[in-house]
Amino acid sequence: MEIVNSYKNWLLSKSYSDATIRNYLMDLRKYFLFTNPDENQLTDQIFNQDNLTSYFQNINQDQNYKRFLASLSKFFQFALDQHLISENPFLKALKVQPQTNLENIISQYQQQLETKKFSISTIRNYINDIHQFINWVESGAK
Repeated sequence: MEIVNSYKNWLLSKSYSDATIRNYLMDLRKYFLFTNPDENQLTDQIFNQDNLTSYFQNINQDQNYKRFLASLSKFFQFALDQHLISENPFLKALKVQPQTNLENIISQYQQQLETKKFSISTIRNYINDIHQFINWVESGAK
């Protein structure tokens, strides 16, 4: 794709390391595979805020999530610099991301404790302590 070659040249002009460029391009290709852009609708699909939001939701549990975000952020900066887009859908899609649900975090913590073979009563006490702390904070921590 011509846009990928242009992006690579842009990264080279900014003196990014070979490893960084390789990772950015690999991450961009992963995003392209997700959006499955048609050559005729390439820009409509890859610069679509809804596609970005869906992609963020799809990768948010990946261990390389932050790198993926950095890679895409740089690509959308390139698109702005090259006047391929007039506003950055990446930033808008990032703002749409739901905040991590506190109950999900507590549930994951509980699962971790269970995996580490903590006793049922210890797990219950830890979870109760967390809920009490949250209630205390929400009440204004008076």
